[in-house]
Amino acid sequence: MGDAGPTVDGQLCEIADRSGIAFHHPVGLLRISSSEPDALVSLRQAEDVGRALHAPLERLGATELAERFPLIKFSPQAQALHETGDAGFIVPRALVAAQTKIAAAQGAQLVREEVSDIARDRQRGVFEITTQSGQQILAARVVFSVHGYTNFILRQVLGRALDLASLPHTTVYAELDATQAQRFADVPVLIWQLAGHPVLPSIYSTPPMRFPNGRSYLKIGGPLHRYSALRTPDEMLTWFHSAGDPIEIEALQSVLVEVMDGLQVARWASKPCMNTYTPHDHPYIAQLDEGLFVCTGGCGSAAKSSDEIGRMGAMLALEGKWTGDLSSEDFAAVYASDSPCYGVP
Repeated sequence: MGDAGPTVDGQLCEIADRSGIAFHHPVGLLRISSSEPDALVSLRQAEDVGRALHAPLERLGATELAERFPLIKFSPQAQALHETGDAGFIVPRALVAAQTKIAAAQGAQLVREEVSDIARDRQRGVFEITTQSGQQILAARVVFSVHGYTNFILRQVLGRALDLASLPHTTVYAELDATQAQRFADVPVLIWQLAGHPVLPSIYSTPPMRFPNGRSYLKIGGPLHRYSALRTPDEMLTWFHSAGDPIEIEALQSVLVEVMDGLQVARWASKPCMNTYTPHDHPYIAQLDEGLFVCTGGCGSAAKSSDEIGRMGAMLALEGKWTGDLSSEDFAAVYASDSPCYGVP
């Protein structure tokens, strides 16, 4: 499979320049491995990919890590990759604001409404989309990119469902006062494989950032060892009206305090989120029927590449054929009856 990384980096810079909206923060990335063999293999794979793409990175051992990053507490066996350059994090809402600003300037019609109904008129060759306000939109081609809600629409329009697993995740936010926010301002993004943790196999964190409410938060998230999938709209609604998983919240808080030396948290907050996974761990970018396309299934790691993933889906719908140098087979849609998604209860 090819790699979209260099393409993505160029697109993000262009979007920021054209929109005037800052959403990319190149604070660096520290990918930390435990001493477990599988984790070290993953670290070596990440290093191989980075070097193949000429990313500015270096391998660091425990002694170098302690000297370079004194505010982070590492185990004596820790190994890590430190990437600089454009490595860092993006703010998804700001990215979307930048994208929609450019789209509107180029003549796109933005309909900021929830779709209440979608039907297909095969005789006329159009999809009839109705919004909550009663507005009706006719389209010869549609791209479904609605995350965990994809199958609820596809069953209605296509009579089939894709093999997608929608799993609940929780993110935790440590509110810091001005002194603490300044103290940890230079900490890079962390991706950390945990050794033997009973709740979390890994975590990620981003450095303190000022939110629209004027407060500064250090964010942490990470998967559980096992989840119960969200299967219905009601289950998803209930989940998004909650504060998240209390077990996951407690574990994330504990890990953050443990690894950040001297961290003093003014107060904690948490938010529920949801990731949608495919059997082959790549997004679905495919044509399902005449005029019907899908672009979904980020597998928990698509935020950075979302603009390129969306562009690939849009080009497929516009051109009616696959374009670009990546293989369409890597993004092929798998129907629910063909191959059950991995390990989802």
